[in-house]
Amino acid sequence: MDFLSNVFLSPKKKKTAQYSSEYKKFKGALGKNPHDQNLKAQFVKFCLFNQNMLEDVPGSHVKEALAVYEELAQADLFDPQLHYLVGRHYQDKDNLKAQKVYLTGVQSFNRYVAKHPHLKSDYVDVTYAVALNFVTLQYGQIHPDLDKFFAVIRKSYPIHNKRVELENELRKSPPNQALIKQLAQELKELKEATEGLKPKRPSRE
Repeated sequence: MDFLSNVFLSPKKKKTAQYSSEYKKFKGALGKNPHDQNLKAQFVKFCLFNQNMLEDVPGSHVKEALAVYEELAQADLFDPQLHYLVGRHYQDKDNLKAQKVYLTGVQSFNRYVAKHPHLKSDYVDVTYAVALNFVTLQYGQIHPDLDKFFAVIRKSYPIHNKRVELENELRKSPPNQALIKQLAQELKELKEATEGLKPKRPSRE
């Protein structure tokens, strides 16, 4: 694309043209480095991020990116943002698939942190978002891998689970008032139990 053509393109077409150019660069790099897992992860994130930003990203590109993700998931590549973006892609289309992706992300974090505990804080925020999305989709259930994750980051999984269950009931029209009262009481009891396990602060007297 020459300079004058670029000047007269609309902002949307400029972004689309830029995407096409970057996509070709990725494909060229992947052709030269077919075993580079980090490069593949960057490619998947590039396609899915742009799918959210642009309306005309070819469906074939997204399908290709998702196929690459499946390959990376099997290889257990550690990249929380990758799982987050793929999970968000599926969330409004296939809840079960989204749950599987989010759970894979949490499991990957658990394995990584077990080997590199000093690096936990570098990835906890993104993985926390992944975990909360999983809880939102499967509220009311307890999963051992999520239980382990919340224990590692020192937060209560049952409390998060119950809070999401309560919020989902509140959004219904009409909500079940008896169930809301029950869930609110259960949430209160969970909070009190958790507070009871925390060591008391020493008195300043």
